[in-house]
Amino acid sequence: MRNQSVFFSAIFILCLAFAYPSSLVSAALSLESSFNVSQSYTDNLFYEDKNTKSDFGTFIGPNLTLQYDNPDIVIGGTYFGRVALFINNPDANTYIQNANIILDLPFLTKRYKKLSVTLDENMTFTPQLDAFSFSGAQDATTNFSGGGSGQTGSVGGTGGTGLSQGFSGTQGVFTRRADAFFNRAGVRLGYAWAPHVTPSLTYANQYRHFFSSGFQDSITHIGRFSLAYGVSDKTTVTPSYSYRQTDFLGESTQSTFADKIIVHNPQLQISYNFTPLITGTVRGGAAFIKQKNAGETDDSTMTDLSNKWQTSFVGGATIAKLYRGGNIFLNASQNIGAGGGLASQATRTRIITLGIRHEVSQKLGAFGSIGWAKNTSTDGDAFDTNTYRIQGGIGYAFLSWLSATLSYSHIDQRSNGSVANDLKADQVFIGLIAVADPWVLMR
Repeated sequence: MRNQSVFFSAIFILCLAFAYPSSLVSAALSLESSFNVSQSYTDNLFYEDKNTKSDFGTFIGPNLTLQYDNPDIVIGGTYFGRVALFINNPDANTYIQNANIILDLPFLTKRYKKLSVTLDENMTFTPQLDAFSFSGAQDATTNFSGGGSGQTGSVGGTGGTGLSQGFSGTQGVFTRRADAFFNRAGVRLGYAWAPHVTPSLTYANQYRHFFSSGFQDSITHIGRFSLAYGVSDKTTVTPSYSYRQTDFLGESTQSTFADKIIVHNPQLQISYNFTPLITGTVRGGAAFIKQKNAGETDDSTMTDLSNKWQTSFVGGATIAKLYRGGNIFLNASQNIGAGGGLASQATRTRIITLGIRHEVSQKLGAFGSIGWAKNTSTDGDAFDTNTYRIQGGIGYAFLSWLSATLSYSHIDQRSNGSVANDLKADQVFIGLIAVADPWVLMR
């Protein structure tokens, strides 16, 4: 696997931690677990424009967290697994799984007082990449529970390095069903240089492989340097520069081809705390994009795309409010993607998402979100899509260890490009979540 070095690094760091014998006195190895059973209904199982197929599905499987703690190191992993069974389309039966590494290094902070290190490793096997989970909107296909049960989350959400799962795009485009393997790995180094100045250096890579035909495999490398400056207690200004390179692997899709896409992105971000509970961020910059040996085909006609540098605005704004019963956020952004497996072509992605989580009572919680995405090719005709998604759900905690969820999702996508299709889909999910008491395996 392309990211085995991350696992070996984690093992090496664990060995270093055991070099501190005094730390082992307070060490603990614990296992947290839950088991999920849910039933779904969808009127468009395969996300097709015509000849749609409705079906009932059953999802069964565990959530597991194994973690080792001592004062010098925290290491472990999380695992999500679901058997998916469909009544009318048994050929679509599959197993969905996701794994993450947990790694915190307090011994480095003790030795180097101003240094922070964050590692990120995430692997996902899925039959359907969720478009809007890349942009931060709630994914209704994953578990949501209210009443403080703690079983919320999205499979493959934002990683510890601060780079989202969708950093090579394309966000907000729903695709037909396709078995895929997705791996993200990264490391972030931060240093408190001065009381108000914190530079950081991040490297991450993302590998996509599709087991279904008609999709584009790729590996993306991204490096980012930022310099956060605290102007005041409320205001932080962060100039940054990032370099991203997406290399396309294996066979090209039927309509596009390319060797690689390179993006340089200088940017300035300003964060402001209006109140202790209301925060806002605005960022803006330029993306300099180059596609190498890129082109597209149409009815046996091949057209080469420009190899010259292109320029596009990138940026966004976010405002979020915390309150006693939950939180609400509004996010708008424009970024450059690299086809997201649908094509070997650079894309301009605009996304707006509005979401809310609210605890109605100690046992009852609710969420809702609205998302819109516009994807267009920076040069070419592969992408021209408008996608809307509306979601809502509730969760109820019957007991301290047992809760139930009910959620709904509506998707409406219109495409004039060559790679994405029109589709509409309504989905309903209802499930039960049983949470076991933490099991201390070693102390």
